[in-house]
Amino acid sequence: MKKIVFAINNLGIGGGENMLIEQVKCIDRNHFEPYVITILPNPRVNVIGNLPKDIKFLEFNFTSLFDLRAWYKLWVFLRREKIDGIVTCLFDANLIGRTAAILARVPVILSYEHNIYTYKSNWQIATDRFLAYFTKKILVGSNEVLEFTSKQEHLSKSKFQLNFNSVPLKFGGVKKNRNRVLLKYGLPEDRTYIVTAGSLTPQKGQAYLIEAIYKIKQRGLTGFQTLIFGKGVLKDELSSQIKRLNLTEEVKLMGVGLTEEIMAISDIFTLPSLWEGLSIALLEAMDAGCPIVATKVSGTNEALENEVNGLLVIPGESSELAVAFQRLLNDRELRQRLASMAKKEVKRFSIEKNVKVIENLILK
Repeated sequence: MKKIVFAINNLGIGGGENMLIEQVKCIDRNHFEPYVITILPNPRVNVIGNLPKDIKFLEFNFTSLFDLRAWYKLWVFLRREKIDGIVTCLFDANLIGRTAAILARVPVILSYEHNIYTYKSNWQIATDRFLAYFTKKILVGSNEVLEFTSKQEHLSKSKFQLNFNSVPLKFGGVKKNRNRVLLKYGLPEDRTYIVTAGSLTPQKGQAYLIEAIYKIKQRGLTGFQTLIFGKGVLKDELSSQIKRLNLTEEVKLMGVGLTEEIMAISDIFTLPSLWEGLSIALLEAMDAGCPIVATKVSGTNEALENEVNGLLVIPGESSELAVAFQRLLNDRELRQRLASMAKKEVKRFSIEKNVKVIENLILK
């Protein structure tokens, strides 16, 4: 029985956090004993409750990189439990988790790069490059993330293992709950809902989505509403944009929602991101049978083909978004065809395939 640790910054609500939980649920318990650890304090709103009850879960609550007490506790844990492998996710966990694993002589160290991180500082890049020498494989969620990270950190592509971001294919029946979820939110049933979900940050492109809705309104199109799920630093700015453009009836900031409910009411799902790895929310929307409008960015290009299983537009172009939305709002048959093809394509990104890659790397 191999002991494997999944380490992440914290278990707040997010795609990487959800995928980690699904990986733990899926791992072969006949060969692996999984642990989940968080490096930083967990936020009040989190997904810890989604962890299986029999999973060993530990919080180390680092207050800074120089929290020697937390470093010692983590090192002792890895040594005492005789951990066979560790999989780290997100920068702080990649840094602290890998360093502690090296000191504790954990045999197999794997780390994840989920996204294209253009904002890494020089010291972060140098640290990642140094730790890569002690890392068996750096797992990447898409080919473009592999290309970018390899160049950014000056590492050979042989150091990387492509392992697509993945989801459990469990959203097939959520659409039957549409009216119940709309009633919960106090929303009318007779509208077409354009929905997006993600952190309220510049990366996710919600400002361009709001501009696109303004353009559609100017053309006189009615009978739809846009719902933006998520939380983040742009909440006030996006709220002000909605009021300034007189879109308070057309666009609603919904806060954090349950994924199953979000997908149930997504008559059209959109991901207007400026960059991505391979969005978990996108894969969930594909599995739920949502017609999708997204931007031509890393990861998304590997899951969707324009006009085949989605409509893809140039990132940052609100006019293109507006045209794509207008097409789908006016063409139910197109919505159904794109949704059906997306549901077929998402089978490539099952969580079982993702976890099998991790299991094989540790067993070898």
